[in-house]
Amino acid sequence: MWNFAVMGLGGIAKRVIEGIVLTPSACLYAVASRDVSKAEAIRESSGAKKAYGDYEAMLEDPLVDVVYICTPNYLHHAHIMAALAHHKHVICEKPLVSNEAQLRECFAYAKEQQCFLMEAEKTLFTPLNQKIKEMIEDGVIGKVSYIEGSYGFLLPSEGLSASYWGYRKEDGGCFYDVGVYPICYANYFADSEIKQVQYCETRAARGYVDFAQALITYQNGVIASVRSSWKMELENWGVIYGEKGYIRTKQFWKSKRAELVTKERIVPIEVEMESDFSGEIAHVCTCLTKGLLQSDRLGEKESMEIMKVLRCQNDVSKKSGNE
Repeated sequence: MWNFAVMGLGGIAKRVIEGIVLTPSACLYAVASRDVSKAEAIRESSGAKKAYGDYEAMLEDPLVDVVYICTPNYLHHAHIMAALAHHKHVICEKPLVSNEAQLRECFAYAKEQQCFLMEAEKTLFTPLNQKIKEMIEDGVIGKVSYIEGSYGFLLPSEGLSASYWGYRKEDGGCFYDVGVYPICYANYFADSEIKQVQYCETRAARGYVDFAQALITYQNGVIASVRSSWKMELENWGVIYGEKGYIRTKQFWKSKRAELVTKERIVPIEVEMESDFSGEIAHVCTCLTKGLLQSDRLGEKESMEIMKVLRCQNDVSKKSGNE
């Protein structure tokens, strides 16, 4: 059993903790926050063995095997490097880092330290998406030609501080926050390297991206359209189109139900799942048991393919002087 420590106890951490607790090969050993009272409260409610009000102290604990980083995007690079410096294995919430240079640096340092590193993209590891992958490989919808994915909601106009990380122009906004989900989904089911990306966006008065759309062309000819938004609710579907039919999933990043649609019928696809995070956590444990330094499903190459799309936001920022 591998001892996990959760670093950063914001909104997503509660569900990450639940996923760890529900994974037989993982142990929720520690939780860490800059607010020690918050860490103590979550330790008591979750059953974690340790609570830390200081990240450095947590990293110095020799009983911590794996650090699951749940801090804001712009802190990921520094926190990954700090965890690796203490010889901890790392899984870090999406997006792994802000740009390609940081991504290369992190994976190179992980290799140097002989530590495992993976981007947390739970979408790939849910039981439903694993089943859909098997169905596609079995030819149920024939050759895949087109993929659609969207994730969007209306960001609250009140209650967020002026320093909210999402307002950052480089690595904030909807594309880095929820656009990662449809990008990862499209890349996974296209099963090919990216050939070309066409990108467009709109920005809010504060300067952050509040809507983004990318048209991705893959080397194997598959085309994908991915969208993200903080200015409106989107349909939030993932759809994979093949020559024999298509598979559609509402909230594809965490759903337990999809539909196979052909000319003749609509067939429900259903799975059991207690936590949408337990699949990726179990995968990390399996990789560690095998002695791997990268995931055989989501390693540096796959994270770089995600970054190929995300970097379009940075490219637009540089051209328009928004950085």
